[in-house]
Amino acid sequence: MAHKLSTQFFGAFLVLFVLQPFVIKSLEFESIQNLEGAQKGDVVNGLNQIKKYLYKYGYYHHDIEGTIDDKFDDSLESALKAYQNYLGIDVTGKIDSDTIEGVLTPRCGVPDHLVSSAKWRTRSLDWRISSTVNVFPDAQLSPVLTKAFTSWAKVSPFKFTMGRFKTDIVIGFLKKDHADGFPFKDKEFAHAFPPPDGRLHFYAKWNWTFDPTGKGGKTNKVDVQSIAVHEIGHLLGLDHSNRTSAVMYAFYKPGTIKRDLTDEDKKRIKALYPN
Repeated sequence: MAHKLSTQFFGAFLVLFVLQPFVIKSLEFESIQNLEGAQKGDVVNGLNQIKKYLYKYGYYHHDIEGTIDDKFDDSLESALKAYQNYLGIDVTGKIDSDTIEGVLTPRCGVPDHLVSSAKWRTRSLDWRISSTVNVFPDAQLSPVLTKAFTSWAKVSPFKFTMGRFKTDIVIGFLKKDHADGFPFKDKEFAHAFPPPDGRLHFYAKWNWTFDPTGKGGKTNKVDVQSIAVHEIGHLLGLDHSNRTSAVMYAFYKPGTIKRDLTDEDKKRIKALYPN
């Protein structure tokens, strides 16, 4: 298999969005809501979608691509329990309403469990913008990304500099299938590859903004800086946090701002790069 989701993509990380009633419905997961009540031993149309979801986001510890079917087996029960434990909901090993809500909730595209702690050898990183979809002019986007990088520079040994040509980090807004082997799922905001890859991709289809609260109150817009701070954490080698308040928690609620690193985020980056 050219691109093995469980080991090659992001190393394997965790989810970004505070579980709220905000749910994106799509044809991609059309049958998921009909699975409530399913448990081990059942055979139900659509269970393969749950298996694909849990496989992609790191809840299987072995390759199941050749056996993704609609049978509720021991492996699915085990993966569900691990997922439910991460979400902080009842660990039943069954598909209940809270589990379905989690699966249908928008999230970071990075898997949820770290396989290897990749690190940068250099502490001076150059970055540039290279979008294939014109969401914002570079002149508007670059100051926002600079602020996101500054958040991490303040608590780590890194120096980040915007460059123009050969750079360590390349950032862009891209379409669903953007030729990196990992097309976006409908509910994914962005994804980033661990060191030393340096790619950060925003999914252009979202309603992106620099001011998600707006003059008229909260909106369904997605804050560029909030997502950028999170994804830069992945670029530096961090996986997801299980603290819902942390920037590195995998779920984010549109219409909100989550730009400030918590003590948890600071502690983890300092542990990864003590000097």
